[in-house]
Amino acid sequence: MIISSLGVQALAQDLLKTINTLQNTAIGNCRKRIEEAAVKTKGLVGNDSHDEEIVHPSQKPSCGVTSVLKEKHGL
Repeated sequence: MIISSLGVQALAQDLLKTINTLQNTAIGNCRKRIEEAAVKTKGLVGNDSHDEEIVHPSQKPSCGVTSVLKEKHGL
């Protein structure tokens, strides 16, 4: 079987386009989530109520930084 260099180049370009599209989509989603979290925190800054920080006995406390950020800010 002979593979033409034009076919390989076209396949490589298609793959690069797909990767670039996925990358841009992921970055856009991250920016959107960061903006949403920023809007959420603006409402929390200045509030003295710490209801979210109360750990219920049935809840297991989060240990990792990622878990805390995910729980508090929806990241």
